[in-house]
Amino acid sequence: MTAAGAASRLVGQVLEIEFPGFVPRITFNSESQLTVEILSGENTGFTDTVDYDAIAIGDGLVILSWQEHIGSTIVHVLDLNANDAHTFVTPAKGGFMRLNGRIKLKGAA
Repeated sequence: MTAAGAASRLVGQVLEIEFPGFVPRITFNSESQLTVEILSGENTGFTDTVDYDAIAIGDGLVILSWQEHIGSTIVHVLDLNANDAHTFVTPAKGGFMRLNGRIKLKGAA
């Protein structure tokens, strides 16, 4: 699947990822734009609409990346078959985070 194919598969989907300490919701608005909202935990209430890239690397495996307007960079390796997310974050304030979480597909937006 091409990058465009991966992105088009995601359009309209809503994912919630349960990480230890917080839960973000990712809504895929189009093939190039998503909205991320922090539903619970640290930074609850944060929301941002950003451009993203999605690249299929295997059956149900997608690399998803974006940079938030505050400067944080997010990279997910999503296993949509196993509902697992392996996530790497460089926060705007500095540092580096490695996270693993469970994906809940909430359906279409």
